[in-house]
Amino acid sequence: MAKTRRTWVMIADAARARFFMSEGHDILPVDGAILENPAAHGHSRDLVSDRPGRTIESVGGAHHAQEPRTDPHRAAKADFAQRVADYVEKNALANKFDDLVIVAPPQMLGDLRAALGQHATALLVGTAHKDLMKIPAAELRAHLQPILDDAAAHHHRTA
Repeated sequence: MAKTRRTWVMIADAARARFFMSEGHDILPVDGAILENPAAHGHSRDLVSDRPGRTIESVGGAHHAQEPRTDPHRAAKADFAQRVADYVEKNALANKFDDLVIVAPPQMLGDLRAALGQHATALLVGTAHKDLMKIPAAELRAHLQPILDDAAAHHHRTA
């Protein structure tokens, strides 16, 4: 009889990442595996410590505010994605799961995929562009089962 695959399901958005283990027909939360990004709830203006720099035109002496080159709010989201990806990579290296499925809104999913380490990337069998963060754990099975079925079919095709 084949060993039951341990599939880690990450549900993430820009503010939080939750992890669940699917073994067979059970989908259970991974104890203590919730990461949070406190910066995600603020506004970009709240993430910079002071006002934009000022420039003076050489002709006419007009003053202009300089906007930051990168949006601090966007940078905070990318930093959070990297922190989540590092956590997943650490657990992949520790052999905590056999397969990985990521469910996140499109931008976060892209950030996470770009940030994933080599070992976690090798275990990635499925992704979904969905925001399931507010779905209670008891209702997740209905949302996750089609994604897990697709991931299992992918695994059987590539195994």
